[in-house]
Amino acid sequence: MGCASSAPQQAEDYASGDPASPQPDSPTKSPPKPSAQEDNGPPGRTTSMENNRRRSVAHQSPEIDAGPVDTTFDEAKVGSLSRHGIAPTRGASGVTSKAKINQDRGVVCWPFNGSYNEALLCIFDGHGMQGERVSEWCMQQIPGRLEAERALLKDDPAACLQKVVPEMDKTLLNHPKLASVARGAGTTSNILYCNGNKLWAACCGDSRAVMGRVTSSGLQAVNLSNDHKPDLPVERARIEAAGGVVSAAGPRGLPPSRVWVNGRVGLAMSRSLGDGEAKTHGVTADPEVQMFDLNPIKDGEKMGDKFVIVASDGIWEFISSQQACDIVNKHSNAHSASAELVKTAEQRWREEEGSYRDDITCIVAFLPFLEDRDVGGDDDVVVQGGADYGQIEIDLGEQQQADGSSPAGARIKNPGWGASNQEPGNDDDDEGEQFVKRRLSVAAQPPPDGWDKDMDA
Repeated sequence: MGCASSAPQQAEDYASGDPASPQPDSPTKSPPKPSAQEDNGPPGRTTSMENNRRRSVAHQSPEIDAGPVDTTFDEAKVGSLSRHGIAPTRGASGVTSKAKINQDRGVVCWPFNGSYNEALLCIFDGHGMQGERVSEWCMQQIPGRLEAERALLKDDPAACLQKVVPEMDKTLLNHPKLASVARGAGTTSNILYCNGNKLWAACCGDSRAVMGRVTSSGLQAVNLSNDHKPDLPVERARIEAAGGVVSAAGPRGLPPSRVWVNGRVGLAMSRSLGDGEAKTHGVTADPEVQMFDLNPIKDGEKMGDKFVIVASDGIWEFISSQQACDIVNKHSNAHSASAELVKTAEQRWREEEGSYRDDITCIVAFLPFLEDRDVGGDDDVVVQGGADYGQIEIDLGEQQQADGSSPAGARIKNPGWGASNQEPGNDDDDEGEQFVKRRLSVAAQPPPDGWDKDMDA
């Protein structure tokens, strides 16, 4: 099943790692035009003309200010929005902020696997140099690969997720065009597979999923996934057994705990897809899978499971699970709930970090939203939520890097892999160095062996 603006592919393409073009070579390029096999439907939608045994719809999280986008589901039930990050830069007028490439990818696949009674809610939060290519590839490839395991997905969803996610990681690390990128860049992955009143959460990294449950004592946040930090006892034991070094988190979690490989790769999570160099030292793509029975609030009742949220750490950095549930609970419309959640996170970043903001993406689904019926027709439909915005074609400063000039970072010094293509700042900027240690997901320069010169091969 395809996502974004690519044409849907057959299941065997996913298994063989067929080369994709998940991200433009430059953020200033326009998205690719539809191929001859695609029919130009409504804005934001691409319909495959191929006969495809999978019948699903995918909707990518649009930029929050992209304007109206075409969706095939009721936004009162499901809402999904994204907000690109910003990074500080010093110009003639002083310190300003410029847009970073948005490395987050969110996607709602519903109906999924040929049924309105099944859905995928996925967040992929890329990190490192060109990490957006890794998260985009995962968004495009993983849903279709899960559908290719249709029998296993039906019989044992947990086993299917535990099988497919590591397999896709291996495919990524051996991809003819992405392997060199994925050696030093990666992505989180949080996949919620919903089937009727059961939900499976498969998590790698620190993108979190939460459920809002109404109890006799009020609204309660129930975490559906755990943040995979390197200093958690189970994670630390695995990493140290493989020869990795784990540094502890500082006060209030800053700087974060990190995995160090050969003294230079400081990855702020213990599970991810990609990050090939760290994979030799205990970082794993094996997802932690948990199953939950959903009990949606029935007509005439007041208690039960009300909604689920899955979001990148741009939400969770300054908003707790309970606070997020309290924000969403004020709304009866999932789209407006996701908008307030993103805007609140944006405001918290402004208050705490000023001219820096991480990418922010969330999906909100009010329960119940599934329907017990199959999909009619034979084609996948791919809905792109704001393609130009999802790939940050709005660009407020990346062209300066593309043409060789360097936007000096007021608070970023020597950012390396974790800077989303930001250039090094001033060498005498100690605050920038501390910023790198405090915030970036990967805090190190790539090794001087030339591997990064082959990123676009």
